[in-house]
Amino acid sequence: MSKKFSGAPYPWRIACMVLAIMLLSGLITPPVHAATRYEIGISTSSSLLWMDSAAQHARLLTIKKSGASWIRIDFSWAAIQPRPDRYMWEPYDRVVQAAAAHNIKILAVLIYTPPWARMPECRSLIPDDNEAKKCAPRNAAEFASFAGTVAARYSRHTMRGWEIWNEPNLNGYWKSVHRNRVLVDPRAYARLANAAARQIKPHNPDAVILTGGLAPMFEPSLSKGMRQSEYLAQLLPHLEAGLFSGIAVHPYSWPVLPTKAAPYNAFYTVDKSKDALNLRVVMKKSGWRDKEIWATEYGASTKGLRSVNDLKRNERLDHVNEAAQARILQEGIRHWYKKSNAGPMFVHSDSDQWLAQRRNEGGFGLKRSDGTPKPAYDIFRREAQKLKKSRKDKDAVRAGRLYQSRS
Repeated sequence: MSKKFSGAPYPWRIACMVLAIMLLSGLITPPVHAATRYEIGISTSSSLLWMDSAAQHARLLTIKKSGASWIRIDFSWAAIQPRPDRYMWEPYDRVVQAAAAHNIKILAVLIYTPPWARMPECRSLIPDDNEAKKCAPRNAAEFASFAGTVAARYSRHTMRGWEIWNEPNLNGYWKSVHRNRVLVDPRAYARLANAAARQIKPHNPDAVILTGGLAPMFEPSLSKGMRQSEYLAQLLPHLEAGLFSGIAVHPYSWPVLPTKAAPYNAFYTVDKSKDALNLRVVMKKSGWRDKEIWATEYGASTKGLRSVNDLKRNERLDHVNEAAQARILQEGIRHWYKKSNAGPMFVHSDSDQWLAQRRNEGGFGLKRSDGTPKPAYDIFRREAQKLKKSRKDKDAVRAGRLYQSRS
């Protein structure tokens, strides 16, 4: 051991210890990127918004006890600003205040276009409002104005991250209409994301700003969407890199473990696989080498429609059993935080009780619909505790370096 760490404590050593204690106790807040490295979250979509206050607080307390320090929530433009001159803030104000009361950070997903802001072609081609709200806005500036308004309203709260849209590489979530065809459009999305980020940044200069989480898509077609890697390669050259902290992805791997090489394993292709599918390689080629990758949805469903006997060629099971869900989650968490420049992982979701019960969507919870825990719940809690210890260790080291650099 070096002499300067032995014997009587020197004043600088005492100060270093004090700084570490202050960091761990929250009296000093480290930069947002340093603070998030070993944190984990829960993706809640919009389900928290429509709960009464008592149920909302009870659920957030349960999420907090699980070890999560973030929640991911949809902030729907269509719901917040149904008319150009009208804003409906009440459910959003309540959930932001409730999250603050539990010291839970929010990753806000800015999504969905109100009827008045849609392209005329969208209104005529897609009569179903639930689908039409996923149309690209007619004007990126109008969406950006909404983004800036939300950022300004919640700038003093626990809003620590912004994700611009959800799964824009799928036609199911992003609809650009061209000559009566519905397509994804990376350039149109880039214009929207740039404009929104410019409006958010003045109000939340230290917040994380991410591109919309890209969904796995390994059987692409014009009617469905684009592969994550192909979409990213077309998107990044049109983004203003200085506005963004990184990209968001949804690295689902089911039914296989995340470390297994498979053509449909989006966890594996984050930084492995051949160059054409490898997201890190795509980012490096576009000058995004040092940007973060956040996993804003991850998990596996325990409910579905496809059985082994129903599968067609190249199809995969849409669900797994509870034991497999737990293994997928455990390996996913452990290996995600070993990746370079990885932000938090958000597990989708805390309970089947809050999920839509269609196709395989109703089985992604860590708990069953009756509130009893699946094996994945205990795995989540244990891994969250390990991450918390890693974060404390890193914060203590960071505090020491911070003092030494200033002394």
